[in-house]
Amino acid sequence: MVVLTISSNARSNKRNELLSACRLISDWTRQEKGCLDCRLSQDIDNENLIYLEETWERRSYLDEHFRSDIFSALLGAVKLLGKTHEIRVNGGAQKNGRDAVKRARGMC
Repeated sequence: MVVLTISSNARSNKRNELLSACRLISDWTRQEKGCLDCRLSQDIDNENLIYLEETWERRSYLDEHFRSDIFSALLGAVKLLGKTHEIRVNGGAQKNGRDAVKRARGMC
C-alpha cells in the first residue's frame, strides 16, 4: 500500500474554489485502477489548509495516476488556488514527493 498526501494552503479568497475542485478530482480519483481510498479534509485551526490523502494498492498504480489528466488537473488547481503546497509519498520528505511526480511524468 502507498499513501500520497497533498496539502495546500489555499488563498483565503479561493478556499471554496479549491475545495470544490478537490472534491470533484477526488471523485474521479476513486474510480482509477488501484485507488483504495481518497479523503479530503481541512485543518481545524486553519480552514485554508486543505489535505488530500490517496491510498493506492501499489506504487505502479500511483505512478500511473501521476501521469493522468486527473492528477494534472489537481496540480493545476493547487498551484492556481493555493499559496503553497506539499506532496509526500508514504510520509516521506517533501522533496522526495516532488521528485517522484517528476520521475513518473518523465520530467527528470
